[in-house]
Amino acid sequence: MPLKNSLDDTIAAIATPPGFGGIGILRVSGEKAISIADTVWQSSQKLSKILPRQLVTGQIFSDTVLAVVMKAPHSYTGEDVVEFHCHGSPVLLQSILAVLFKEGARPAEPGEFTQRAFLNGKLDLTQAEAVADLIESETEKSAELAARQLSGALSLVVGKLRNDMSVLRAQIEAMIDFPEDEDVHGLYSEEIQGRLKDLKRRIRTLLSSYEEGRKFREGVRVVICGRPNVGKSSLLNALLQEDRAIVHVTPGTTRDLIEETINLRGLPVRLVDTAGIHGTGGEGRAPSRAERVSTAGRNPRQDPSIVNDPVESEGIRRSWQQVRSADLILFLVDASVPFGSEDVALYEKIADKKPLVIFNKKDLSPSPVPPPLTPVLSISAKNHEGIEELKGLLYGRLIGSPSMTSSEILLTNSRHKDCLQKALVGLERVEEAVQARMSLEFLAADLLIATNHLSEITGEITNDEILGEIFARFCIGK
Repeated sequence: MPLKNSLDDTIAAIATPPGFGGIGILRVSGEKAISIADTVWQSSQKLSKILPRQLVTGQIFSDTVLAVVMKAPHSYTGEDVVEFHCHGSPVLLQSILAVLFKEGARPAEPGEFTQRAFLNGKLDLTQAEAVADLIESETEKSAELAARQLSGALSLVVGKLRNDMSVLRAQIEAMIDFPEDEDVHGLYSEEIQGRLKDLKRRIRTLLSSYEEGRKFREGVRVVICGRPNVGKSSLLNALLQEDRAIVHVTPGTTRDLIEETINLRGLPVRLVDTAGIHGTGGEGRAPSRAERVSTAGRNPRQDPSIVNDPVESEGIRRSWQQVRSADLILFLVDASVPFGSEDVALYEKIADKKPLVIFNKKDLSPSPVPPPLTPVLSISAKNHEGIEELKGLLYGRLIGSPSMTSSEILLTNSRHKDCLQKALVGLERVEEAVQARMSLEFLAADLLIATNHLSEITGEITNDEILGEIFARFCIGK
């Protein structure tokens, strides 16, 4: 959605999460923030008279309140800002807010405080996006990546790239404008190509970190898949270290999806326990009339090829849905019973997703029939045997060897990736123009386009539509 609000307005919002708490914070920002906040403030000294950035005690509606005033431009938004820190009663906070609105403030839109910080030059666009990422972080690692971006680390790398491209373009334009001037350094095509090669290498290095960075920022989905009663729910409970899913000897206990998140060495992993998949084909579809007639009189629990229960059929359909969207599949097999044709058929359907084959129930007597599949690990979910080894396997498959060092940047945002890819295409066009010995004007024009794509990352070049989409994902009050 495009931006539609004016910076001339004074905005107000509750900055703490909804619900009851020990502290509740109200934030007011804008040209009239201090005068509007003074209308609810009760103290011997008006807010307009107190020293900036110092907490002072007063009252609002007979409640003892702390207030802090931050004068423009030395505030988060770059405007005059007042914050009230009071008891975290939703009734009290809403009552104060109602008076602030009555006195001329308006409700802040989601992310509007950070939006103003960007528009007033307090943050660039990558830093503004990092604020939302930091708030939404699920692990220490994802918080570290967001904090690194908020500190300006990505902006610094992108800014250096943009500056080097601008310098090259300026030299080429000088050759165009002053072809006979001896003071203008003339670049040979080999030198231009060498500098383009270096720029492309640096962009590709950033792009190569995206998949790893995206996983830490967004998390990954790991689906536990297998026939009924192989121990999928027991494995989920073992990985979570809590009894989240019902476990019973009766096959088909899980008939709907159960999803929980674990912190795997800083990687948010969403584990999905699925309904046991059985039945020949159909991927959970309801049986036809002919199939119902052909299976009449047979016991579905004794013949796993029968899926007559519409609820179970829906559970299987949802399981297949999860399998198709998974980042990784754990294919769980009961190693204590003979490996049947259904195990083979199920594995063949998911083989293209390269699942990890895990044999469960190693605490029981193994099947005397050798299985046609080789497991990467044998475990006992019931006794928690092999669970730590499984976590290591999961991390290795999902991330591999982490690429980030203390001085490197992980790209985490698809918008940044798209802009870098467009800049890379622009540089490749410049390189083609050099090799084709085209006019210098073409080189300068394509370099400008590539540079502008980098400027889109940090927000020097942007539009209201993009800004609206970015700030819409923020919470109100930030």
